[in-house]
Amino acid sequence: MKGLAPHLLAAGHGVTIVAKDTPENRKYFSAIDAEKVFFSGPGMLQEIRQKARVLMKRCPDVVYACGWGLRNGVTLMGNTSIVEHAEVLSSFPSAERKAVLRTKDYLMEWISIFVTDGLVLASDHLLKLYQNRDIFDSVKKLKLPYGVEGFNSAGKKDAVEKGVINIVYMGTLCASYGIFDIVDSVPHVVDADIPVEYVILGDGPEREEAVNRARALGIEEYIHFEGYVDEDVLEERLASADVFLAPMFDTVKDKARCPSKIPMYMRYRRPIVTCRIGEAGAYLGDYGFYYDPGQPESMARQVLKASRVQGPVDYDLQRISWRNLSERFLTWLGEDVLPDQKR
Repeated sequence: MKGLAPHLLAAGHGVTIVAKDTPENRKYFSAIDAEKVFFSGPGMLQEIRQKARVLMKRCPDVVYACGWGLRNGVTLMGNTSIVEHAEVLSSFPSAERKAVLRTKDYLMEWISIFVTDGLVLASDHLLKLYQNRDIFDSVKKLKLPYGVEGFNSAGKKDAVEKGVINIVYMGTLCASYGIFDIVDSVPHVVDADIPVEYVILGDGPEREEAVNRARALGIEEYIHFEGYVDEDVLEERLASADVFLAPMFDTVKDKARCPSKIPMYMRYRRPIVTCRIGEAGAYLGDYGFYYDPGQPESMARQVLKASRVQGPVDYDLQRISWRNLSERFLTWLGEDVLPDQKR
């Protein structure tokens, strides 16, 4: 919703952002010039009451819910169209999500088909899944991937001028997001005798193990774990990249998700090494550098190929601009969702 909100406002629509009152949320939404309501207090009932007051006071035409559940069930009380940003958390592996939660997720995924008016789905996999589940075609569906805000057409930066290939990964440091494949690929790139520097941005449950793994492989001088960085530093790190990494796996989770880091990378017009899985291939097409999932040597080969690219990559950024996506969203609301509610 953060990407859509400024363009919905620019199109003349009122936007109210309702989110839990945390320092992270206040910072995350601070740049958006929209009305914001941050709810606080202990327990689910308190949250439901505060959301109910927002609904009664503003009487919105549309509520965009990021996930369905009891906490958002209050939206059923109002005379409003309910649109859900739907996912498939029930497909997450047991190592990441307990069985009882995945069972609850599965039930909520089915319930949302019958209680919402529209589903926004970020990937082809999710669109097909919900089309198959919705046997009565009772809810409108829109595929809407994550977008990009602003373009950066700069070419290679300081690192390349110094003769060093700067390879950047941004994301959670855990096995299912590919951090160990990244670490294991580094020796194969180093063996090619080119000067490289891996910059790992982010944190996660397996950061320490990844650091120890790099040390055991004797590559710690080539890979730097910087943890979370401030937004101004993040911009600098991303802008200096020569190659971006977006590991993927041949799993339901990765086929269904829309990796937001890929459009973020694309705006810098540098080559991206990933797998042709799910939305990664849809974003990059023939411009992607695709390795075999779970194969660090294959990743290393694609990194070496990508490092030879000179000048900016000609991605179709206009297609995935938030402005373009917001126009599609508004057209869908006006033509498919809201007319059905008036009948």
